[in-house]
Order: sequence, then C-alpha cells, then structure tokens
Amino acid sequence: MLLQSVLVVGGTVIVSVLAAYIVTKLVPFQARAKYNEVSGYFFAACGAFYAILVAFVVVAVWEDLGAARANTYVEANALPGLYFASTAFSDKDKAAFQDIAVAYARAVIVDEWPLLAEGKGSPKVEEVAKKMRRAIVQVEVTDARQEALYSAMIERVNTIGSARRDRLNEAVPSIPRFFWVGLIVGGALLIGFALFFGTERFLPHALMVGVLAMLVSASLLFTHLMDHPFTGAAAVSPEAFRIALSQMGQPLPLP
Repeated sequence: MLLQSVLVVGGTVIVSVLAAYIVTKLVPFQARAKYNEVSGYFFAACGAFYAILVAFVVVAVWEDLGAARANTYVEANALPGLYFASTAFSDKDKAAFQDIAVAYARAVIVDEWPLLAEGKGSPKVEEVAKKMRRAIVQVEVTDARQEALYSAMIERVNTIGSARRDRLNEAVPSIPRFFWVGLIVGGALLIGFALFFGTERFLPHALMVGVLAMLVSASLLFTHLMDHPFTGAAAVSPEAFRIALSQMGQPLPLP
C-alpha cells in the first residue's frame, strides 16, 4: 500500500511538473505573466472552493471509518455476553450457544473479513447467524433468573444481527462514482490552471505545481482509502473478534 501511494502521488507530481515544463516552452513568460494578477484571484477562489469540497468529503468518510471500527466492537462485545449468559440454562442450550458464539467469531475473522474488502458478506457467517436466531427461540426458561438472562440474550442476538448488517453496509463505498469524477476532474483542472502562471524561472513554477499536485493527489488517495474501511492501509481489523474469542477462553485462529 505504501508503494501504491508513492506511485500515485509521485506519478501525479512528475506528470504535472513535465506538463509545466512543456507549457513553459510553448507559451512565453511574458504572455503568461501579464495575466498573473487576475489569474491569482480566480485561482484562489477555485482553490478555496475545491478545498472546502474535499474537506467536506474527508470529514464524512473519516466519520464513516470511525463508525465502522466502533461498530465491530459493538458486534463482537455481544458474543462473550451470549456465551456466559448461556451457562444459566440447560446443558443442551449452554452447549448450543457457546458453540454458536465461538463459531460466529471464528467465521467472521476467517471467512467474512477478507470478503469485506469486496463489499461482500460470508454465507458461512450468515448460516451461523440463522442458527443463532433459531436457537434463541428454542430456549426453555424455567425460573425468574433465567427469564432475566433470556431477555439479555435476545437483546445480544438482536445487537449482533443489526451490527453485522451495519458492518456489511459500511463495507460498500459511500462516495458515488459521479462524485469521484467531479473530484478528479476538479483537481486536474486546478493543477492545469496553475500551469499557466507566469514565473521568470522554471524552478519556482515547478515547485508550485509539484506541491499543488502532491496535495491534491494525496487528499484524493487518502479519501479513497478511508472510503474502503476494510481494505488498504487504513483498514479496520477484526481485532474486536479476536478479543471476544480470548474472553471466551478460545484459541485464536491462525493468521
């Protein structure tokens, strides 16, 4: 992922500087310099608008990334509660729910997490979730203590189900394609406009264009990474489910 980031950002900078060099050779300095003052105001206004737009998108996807990470702990934290609450019931119900809780955590880590990078869920996890819902309605409650624990178990089963649905929804990118087209085209136009500023020496012009290209490409790249919370350098890990397995006294699956 680091190599990909270097290639994307570095490639954009190199192409932008080469474009600036070509413009310098084709358009005389005097022809560009006489429009610097007017162009500067227009460039500042366009740059400010684009920066606000990108900042709005970055904040939105950053919040989504944080919500995705927090949601995994909501889902995983319900599993140990279900595991230990089942000890108050018959051996049959206890064994069923403890096996289900462990199987669910393992299936999420091993089977579903790799699929989240593609925005998909695991049929195996779905099957365990269905088994969990069928098991909860078959529990036999015999006293007031079990009734209280049974209510808590139902709440945890519902929490697991709703949190998983949220997780699968969060695995799908939230920024529409047409919006990405607008961001990329807007960034390209902003960099392209900077190519025609008139500077007597090429080096300052190249530095200005290179820094602008680096900021624009890096911002878009980081936005793209955060918009895919289960893949890339900023990916949410299944650590919450590993912790849940440890709390249930189970060995962790091999990486």
